[in-house]
Amino acid sequence: QAAPLRVFSEFAMVMSLTLAILGLAGGTRVHTHQRVRVRGGVAASLVFMSDAEVVASAPAPSPPPPVVKLPPVSEGQNAAGLKTITLTHPNGDSTRMYPFGACVTSYICDGVETLKVRPDAKMDGSKPISGGIPFCFPQFGPGAIQQHGFARNLVWEVVSTSPVPEPTVLFRLVDSAETRAMWDYAFEAHYTVTLAKDRLKTSFKVLNTGNDAFSFTAALHSYFDISSIANLKIKGNFKGATYLDKMTTPPQEVVATSDEIIISKETDCVYKGVSGEVKLIDSGKGTTLAVQCKQGWRDTVIWNPYGNTDMGFDNFVCAEAALASFPFTLKPGVEWTGVMDLILSKN
Repeated sequence: QAAPLRVFSEFAMVMSLTLAILGLAGGTRVHTHQRVRVRGGVAASLVFMSDAEVVASAPAPSPPPPVVKLPPVSEGQNAAGLKTITLTHPNGDSTRMYPFGACVTSYICDGVETLKVRPDAKMDGSKPISGGIPFCFPQFGPGAIQQHGFARNLVWEVVSTSPVPEPTVLFRLVDSAETRAMWDYAFEAHYTVTLAKDRLKTSFKVLNTGNDAFSFTAALHSYFDISSIANLKIKGNFKGATYLDKMTTPPQEVVATSDEIIISKETDCVYKGVSGEVKLIDSGKGTTLAVQCKQGWRDTVIWNPYGNTDMGFDNFVCAEAALASFPFTLKPGVEWTGVMDLILSKN
């Protein structure tokens, strides 16, 4: 009797496995119990699957969607119809800008946005864009012509775009009847924006194309994204520098006593001769943004409308590369160049 029982036992094992597989494939519960009679009248109770439950596993997950790679240079428009140009680096970083005002409004590095557009900004071309990196040229602040000059109010020509060696856009603005009515000089301005693998690079050039010398002031009125003004420390070569505090009446010149600035009130200061590198250290975002002025820009402007919720004061600070403390005179045929890079690191 041992041999038939062994054969039957092996058969039971095979059936058990078969039923288990069928049960799993169908996502059902398998529970089988049968009685059989073997030779010699011995009754045996065979459980093909033990009195346990077998539950089918979840279906295999779907494959992830394919990664969509954006072109290095692409054109589009915003909701109001203003033309945009977007640069995308192979590493996933990107920057977006508008020919209107040649204004860069976004620079995303390693998934982190570094620039800020104010919540009250007009994005339809009716006013200069309040955010990103607006231009101040040929005048910084108030003066003989409109506030911060006309460059931020005009549509710049897109001279060229290039995907290699790094995504780049070249803008140009030249004098016209409109500019001559405000500022009667011949000029040609070039603005190059390059998205490098580890930084955003900007180069602003002004050429005197006329027969007469002219003087100008200028700035990149950069709005930088922050988690909160309370989380921000600004560090640079400020100690010992003279700055113009424009919040006093009348504005007063003050000597800085520290290399660190913490904003706790409305601030509008022009630091004379402070250039090089200014760092924005944000404990909330866990980042440090280095604003590096390598050429031309000789001053730094720090501005924040502390307390103004309409402007969104708590989520931006302006740390501006500037030529603001006194005008720069450009002779005929001579070119001036200002270079500023933005470099983000994580703390």
